[in-house]
Amino acid sequence: MFKQVYHLEGGILKYLEEMPEAESLWRGECFVFDRRVAVNHRLEQGEYEECHACRMPISKADRQSDHYRPGVSCPHCWDQQTEAGRQRFMQRERQVQLAEQQGE
Repeated sequence: MFKQVYHLEGGILKYLEEMPEAESLWRGECFVFDRRVAVNHRLEQGEYEECHACRMPISKADRQSDHYRPGVSCPHCWDQQTEAGRQRFMQRERQVQLAEQQGE
């Protein structure tokens, strides 16, 4: 049981926005529920990305894993997918890449 629990009025992002980084007690990145995935103290996109298969945040180390395939799998989900699922994710990733190449 926690004896001292605090509430940040305005939330974590407001704290990061208003608190000078040198005085901040915040360490690391903050998970956000948008395409940025995580932000640093300056509210800039952090190092984490999102696995498009399982939606878990993935670090640079996760992306170096043999189990990471962009858009298809990561170390968190590679062993939980069926071959049909992998094929579906690979096809979706090809479509995403084509759309980006075409500026869509």
